Amino acid sequence: MAATLQTVDLGTIHGKVSDGVTQYLGIKYATLKDRLADAVPVDSREGALDATKDGPTAVSLPIGCDLELMHVQQTLPKKELPQSDLDCLNLNIAVPVDTTSSSRLPVFLFIHGGGLVIGANSWPQFDYTRLVQLSVEKKLPIVAVSINYRLGAFGFLTSEELRNAGYKANNGLRDQRVAIEWVRKHIHAFGGDADNITLAGMSAGGASVTYHLNSEVPLFKRAIAMSGTYFLSQPLPYEAHEQNYQKAISALGLSDASPKERIKALLETPGGEIVSRLPPTILSSPAIDGDIVPSAPSHAQVGDTNSDVPKGKNWCHDLMVGDAQMDASIIAFLFPHIRNGCARKFITALNTALPTQPGVVGEILKSYGIADQNTSDEDAFPAVLDYINDVLFFTPALTFAQGWKGNAYVYYFNEANPWEGQWKGQTNHILDLAYLFQNFREFLSPEQQAVGTCFAEDFFKFCHGQAPWPTITKGTVSNGFTARCYGSPGASPVGTVTQAYGGESQRRSCFYQHTDKVSLDELASVFNIFMTL
Repeated sequence: MAATLQTVDLGTIHGKVSDGVTQYLGIKYATLKDRLADAVPVDSREGALDATKDGPTAVSLPIGCDLELMHVQQTLPKKELPQSDLDCLNLNIAVPVDTTSSSRLPVFLFIHGGGLVIGANSWPQFDYTRLVQLSVEKKLPIVAVSINYRLGAFGFLTSEELRNAGYKANNGLRDQRVAIEWVRKHIHAFGGDADNITLAGMSAGGASVTYHLNSEVPLFKRAIAMSGTYFLSQPLPYEAHEQNYQKAISALGLSDASPKERIKALLETPGGEIVSRLPPTILSSPAIDGDIVPSAPSHAQVGDTNSDVPKGKNWCHDLMVGDAQMDASIIAFLFPHIRNGCARKFITALNTALPTQPGVVGEILKSYGIADQNTSDEDAFPAVLDYINDVLFFTPALTFAQGWKGNAYVYYFNEANPWEGQWKGQTNHILDLAYLFQNFREFLSPEQQAVGTCFAEDFFKFCHGQAPWPTITKGTVSNGFTARCYGSPGASPVGTVTQAYGGESQRRSCFYQHTDKVSLDELASVFNIFMTL
């Protein structure tokens, strides 16, 4: 069934209606002069726009969607996913069918994850029909928006010669910023409230959300960071990016070319060819550019309520932040080689990061169950993954909550993966999205469906400015703490816990047992060292 929306600035937009939800798909929010250029917002349009089908995705690995579903361990019907280097900056909007421009519904604006190298708003797991339908059923209706942004080399490759040619760093983050500003300017036409936007993201999308909290000016009212903050996708200085660029240029066979020839090749070589020729060692990381990424993050600053890092502490009202019990599954999935000799490498990394604290090193090894460097990979790797989980996902979530000036809500997603595969029985990375967006309901038991429903309903409450559960006391993660647990081991599949770690939280206290001697930043550095060994 078709739907037609008449707008003042964007002309006539034709969407489609299904199951009580109207979707406007593939709306271009910005144009690109070339694949590395600044995104230029599309703020006016004349005539009619067919918004009944998805727009092109950003150029990336063509098997990206399959890889993510492989990690979820459950598939969905495949869709056609054409890619484009110039026409990928589009967004999808889903609204309740009876929404009008005067509805002023809360806006849920989602940034997909994928390590900043894969992902798209058109992947079947991100279809918003059921999510919006459920929001209406729960009498907490929302407008849901999902965006595409440039990925990989076109989103994050930078160098002095590129910047001298006028190409800024952090295209991917800048695209997201343009999309946020587009939504703020135009979402009223679709029935959304521009003054009531919740920016949400998962994994690298969650990291992106926290990067946008660096903004000097307010961009959204609330933020949700799911299994990812900028401690997960840490920014690199220009010097590191320069080395990364030279490796990319070498992989593309352009080492002997002039800067002008290199840039011409980056702009004109088919995008798929560039993606296929760049090895996984080429990093897709934000750059510390003094602008959209002002500095490298630290737990000390973020976790301090007296600090203005990030700036969003002063203008973003509410924060929801959480993790899954075994988010580090994605590290094992993407970097399987780190398993080899992991006990020896982990012990070396600990001693390198904490050279003056042999006692702490010994206690950490004991806490995580690693006897010595001869511990077998089979025994050591799960322990190392537990440490990585605490470094990249668990402690960053608590740090953000602890230092937040407004209301901070923490959740723990502990529901076990019900599907066959390596992570069956554990709560692996991305599983929470499978529950949140409701697109895997046919593969879940009634009890599991109930967890997903409660999870989504709490998100709806948050978007509506309601407290889904008690906030944590500012400045602490040990006193006045409350978190929501999904997949609680108690009688109810959803409950609250009053301790940040231990007991029903199913989270480890190891890091916080040593913060009188070493900082969280020092403990976090162990992972970076480990990955280089």
